[in-house]
Amino acid sequence: MKTNTNEEISFTNCYGGLYLNKQEGTIAIDFKSSELVLYFHTSLYQSLAWLLHTASDCEELMRFVNWTVDPKSVNKNTLIEVHGPEHAACLICSPSHERVQLNLEIGVSVDLKFTDFKGILELIKEAQNDLEWRRQLLQWSLKLDIDPHSDSKDIKDKKVI
Repeated sequence: MKTNTNEEISFTNCYGGLYLNKQEGTIAIDFKSSELVLYFHTSLYQSLAWLLHTASDCEELMRFVNWTVDPKSVNKNTLIEVHGPEHAACLICSPSHERVQLNLEIGVSVDLKFTDFKGILELIKEAQNDLEWRRQLLQWSLKLDIDPHSDSKDIKDKKVI
C-alpha cells in the first residue's frame, strides 16, 4: 500500500515497509519479521534495488522462493549467490534452509525467510515502478551531485536542474 504525504512516501505490506523522507533524502526499510529498520542513503538503496531486480530475474533463485521447486529436494550445500553493483549489496540463498541473506557494504546482514524476502522484493519493485518515488530519488541524486558536501539545510535552497 502506498502513502504519500508532504514529508514522506511509503510503501508497506505485511512483510515490511519502505519509507522515503522527502526533506532529508533518506530511505528506511523496515524488515518486520527481523524487527529491524535500516536507514540507507540513496546510492546504497539503489544498489539494493538493482540487486533485488537482478535476483528476481534469476530463475534458479526464484524457483525456490516461489516454491515451484521443493527446497528440501536439493543438496544441503547448495548456495545461490547474486551480487549487486561493486558488491555494495549481495545476497546468498540457502534453499535447503529456506533462507535468503542480504549482505550490505555497511557491515549488516539480514537473514530472511523466503516469504519475507518475497515481500520485501515486491515492496521495492512497487516503489521502483512508482513515478513519484523515482522522481524523488533522482532529485536527491542530482542534489548530491551538485554539492556532495552540503548538509540538508543547504540543499533545500539550491535549484535543481
